[in-house]
Amino acid sequence: HYVMVQLPEGLQRRTISLVRDFAEALASKLRKAELKYDFSDSWKLDDWEQKCKQDLYLHLEKGDPIDVAAYCAFMWFHDWDTKKIEGN
Repeated sequence: HYVMVQLPEGLQRRTISLVRDFAEALASKLRKAELKYDFSDSWKLDDWEQKCKQDLYLHLEKGDPIDVAAYCAFMWFHDWDTKKIEGN
């Protein structure tokens, strides 16, 4: 499937490739997680901000930028900041 997105006019060709390639890698990673863990769109729920932040920082420590990006995307969707919650 191809998703059409509106990119800013004048964006450099290599930057466009970076964005496209990263989006493809992120989509692939999310699909694998859906299949492995039987996830659907539960990321849309509003009741897991603390868990999302904990998982973000866990994945930062693990070192996979695609996993980090997935949690950042979830947080972006909810308009949650990425600040650590006190005590975590």
